[in-house]
Amino acid sequence: MPILVTDFDGTFTRRDFFDLILERHDPPGARALWDRFLAGGMTPFEGIAGVLGSLRTDADGAAALVAAMDPPPGAAAAARRLQSAGWEIVVASAGCRWYIDRVLDGLDLDFTVHANPGSFTPDRGVVMELDPGSPWFHPTLGIDKPAVVRAALQRDPVVAFAGDSALTDGPAARLVAPGRRFATGQLARRFAADGEAHQAFTAWPEIVERLLA
Repeated sequence: MPILVTDFDGTFTRRDFFDLILERHDPPGARALWDRFLAGGMTPFEGIAGVLGSLRTDADGAAALVAAMDPPPGAAAAARRLQSAGWEIVVASAGCRWYIDRVLDGLDLDFTVHANPGSFTPDRGVVMELDPGSPWFHPTLGIDKPAVVRAALQRDPVVAFAGDSALTDGPAARLVAPGRRFATGQLARRFAADGEAHQAFTAWPEIVERLLA
C-alpha cells in the first residue's frame, strides 16, 4: 500500500495552532519565548510546547482555535479519494495530538497520527508532553519524522511526503523521491533556494491530484 506521510500544521491545515495562539490571544511572555526559540535558545519541542502551554482560555476558546486552523476547501474529500485509491495517510507532526485529533474528527477523517500527546485545561493551556516510549520519539522534536518515513519505505517503496518547515520537515522530505516530495511555505522556499528538486504546492488537495494523476 503506498503511503503519504504528511505534516499537519501549515501543511494539511492552512494555519498553525501556535501561530493562532500568538495572534488571537498574545499570552504574556509567549512571543518572547518564541523569539528565544528562533534565536536557538531552546529546542523546537520546548518552543512549541511553551507557546501551547501559555494559552489561557475556556473550552469554547480552545475549540475556536481548532476551528481556525482552517483545512483548505476539499481537503476531506481529497483525503477520502486518496484512501479509496489504496493510499494510507500518516500524519507526522511536531505539534500536539490534542488538536490534531479534533480537526480530523471534525472532518470525519481516519488517519494514522504520530504526534506529541497532550491535553487542555483552561488554567494550563494545551500541555504537550514528550513520549520517550514511542517508537518515533525524538528528544528535541518529540516526533522523529525521518524515522516515520523510513518505516513507511520499509513497508512500500512508494512513499510521498508533504511539509512546510525546513527545520522539522526537510530531513524527512529528502528521503523520498523528488516527484513525491511536496513542499509549501518555508520548506518550498528553502528547496528552491538550494536548487533541490521538489513539488511545490499551495493547498493540500493539490497533492492528491498529483499523486493520482
